[in-house]
Amino acid sequence: MTNRSRRSADDRAEARRRARRAAQGHEDELETNEDDDAVERDRRAPQGSFLSRLFPPAPPLPGKPDPLAGFTYRGPLRGLVAYLYLLARQPVAWIGVGAIWAVGRLLLEFGTVIAILSSIVTFGAVIAAGWIGWPKPWLFGLMASVVGILLFAGIFAGLAAGPSEEPFADWFLFLVYREVVQLQPLFGLLAGWYGGYLRRRMAAAPSAAAARRRR
Repeated sequence: MTNRSRRSADDRAEARRRARRAAQGHEDELETNEDDDAVERDRRAPQGSFLSRLFPPAPPLPGKPDPLAGFTYRGPLRGLVAYLYLLARQPVAWIGVGAIWAVGRLLLEFGTVIAILSSIVTFGAVIAAGWIGWPKPWLFGLMASVVGILLFAGIFAGLAAGPSEEPFADWFLFLVYREVVQLQPLFGLLAGWYGGYLRRRMAAAPSAAAARRRR
């Protein structure tokens, strides 16, 4: 007898046993046993990694359409072209937010008092990029930081190259290099991912609360 046949026979035997006990008036005992079994299964279930406990899986956003519904490209670079397609559909989520990031980064150059405000603006900007760019939050966070770096380097290089003898290109490349070395693009990627994760978790919270009330 195969494993599948044995499982089917065991299931039928268990069903007959439960039917007999239910007919004899042991429904409450059956429910108690089922609850005990559920608690035991929960106790033995693997708890997952530290990251999975820190960031529990979040469901997709309810009511949102497929972001690639109108995407028809089937070539060898489908993944890359799909990213470009998503970026083109929501430019505000990375270009507009990148401009805000650049403003926050410029504030940091004016002294330590404004550094707190600068940190809030830059951190909030890339989180907002992931929040708005829900189809691919990490991508929008990354691109917002890249746009912000280029705008910041261009503006600050233009201001610094005027009174100094260093050409604009040298200042620009130095500033871009400095931001990359400081892992600003990676920070944007992670913060963007968190923004999308936070949006999904907050959207799922009312549904979970309603489900608990129904119980």
